[in-house]
Amino acid sequence: MNAKKIHHHSIVGEQGVNFIHRIVLSMGFLWYPTGGVEAGVDGIIEIRDPTTGEVTNSVVQVQSKATTKPFQAETETGFEFRCDEKDLNYWLQGNAPVILVVSRPQSGEAYWVSVKDYFQDPGRRAARKVRFDKRRDRFDEGCGDALARLAVPKDAGLYFAPSPKEETLYSNLLRVSHFPEQLYAAQTDYRTGKDVRDKLTELDAHEDNEWFAKYKSVLSFNDLSEWPWDEICDQGTVEAFDSEEWAYSEDPDVRRDFVQLLNSCLRAKAHALGLRFSKDHGCYYFQATNDLSDFKLGYKSIVHDATRTVFRGYRKKKNPKEIAYYRHSAFEGRFKRFDDAWYLEIIPTYYFTRDGRWPDRFYEDKLTGIKQLETNQAVLGQTVMWAEYLGRDGNLLEPQYPLLRFDGLMKVELGAGIDDEAWLGRGEEGGEDGSSDGLVLFEQ
Repeated sequence: MNAKKIHHHSIVGEQGVNFIHRIVLSMGFLWYPTGGVEAGVDGIIEIRDPTTGEVTNSVVQVQSKATTKPFQAETETGFEFRCDEKDLNYWLQGNAPVILVVSRPQSGEAYWVSVKDYFQDPGRRAARKVRFDKRRDRFDEGCGDALARLAVPKDAGLYFAPSPKEETLYSNLLRVSHFPEQLYAAQTDYRTGKDVRDKLTELDAHEDNEWFAKYKSVLSFNDLSEWPWDEICDQGTVEAFDSEEWAYSEDPDVRRDFVQLLNSCLRAKAHALGLRFSKDHGCYYFQATNDLSDFKLGYKSIVHDATRTVFRGYRKKKNPKEIAYYRHSAFEGRFKRFDDAWYLEIIPTYYFTRDGRWPDRFYEDKLTGIKQLETNQAVLGQTVMWAEYLGRDGNLLEPQYPLLRFDGLMKVELGAGIDDEAWLGRGEEGGEDGSSDGLVLFEQ
């Protein structure tokens, strides 16, 4: 089973809320965290007279945005923050004042703005962008008087905007949770990848896949100072690099090399999972069973356990004793970077063979036909299946592939709800994958 995880951004978010809490207490005010599910407000400040201790029932709502990285367009004197349209709409409803606090807790920095005052300007509202002045907008103990003036008076009545109905949608982006910490580069006298592979064969060495050769050099996640690479590479040129420097480089050539290494790891991981890669069709697919019998895969879907037939033979209509073709569940995978994370884009597809191995001669026609009949539910089901399968932990008999791991599909939270019954159809064998196995697509 996959272990439950709390990602780094969640920890940073909680650090930001706790940082605000400490500052509010230093003002002598009260802090009430919303906790649990919240639609766009992390807490409420109640104004309290620090001298007399009298609480006023005058409040300010607070939304926290914390980071450990440089702020957007940051300079020595200021920076920018772009608000989400859904958040901004929510903050501007009701009559309760809302402040946005953008912080970097590790460096003890926090800055604030009164959302409704700032976005009275139509131009600012359209741009959804706040320009913070680091000197003027500092959020610290000295902000108490300004917050007291901003707070809703106790006799004014208080109206909070209704929480928007939210819906979780699943993307086809599978987050990369682990890749090797270091990569290695070295010069070699061998000109091509084929020359390197021939030398590895000559050395009777197990050929690890996590490398590639170009311009008489080798780049690899394997230590090139160890055997058999010390027989192939010029040891005086071996260099080790922090993989993250390549992963998040702004140089497109460096990123392209890093992606090539990720793809080599994906091929090795797929092979360990019983998948094969077709260079001609650019997809990974379930290999045929030894006796060419159907193979059903059990997996954890969005709501419950499900099954899918990932390898299946289809008989000829005119002669049911003979197999017309075999269909293999498959996917195309492309690595993409968004912000500070890498993802594998999963594009579900199919692979067709005449005997479980060699491509069917009507491959393209079959693929076009099934794509025309597939529903959104079927594509969703396949995407979830592949995400779960690629993210599986190993066991004592089949250890997990160590160099590349995934932890889940990227989810998108929407302010508008979607009818689950319409979106998640019933799939094969009580699952929700929307499989189209029941369709007879081709007659031969």
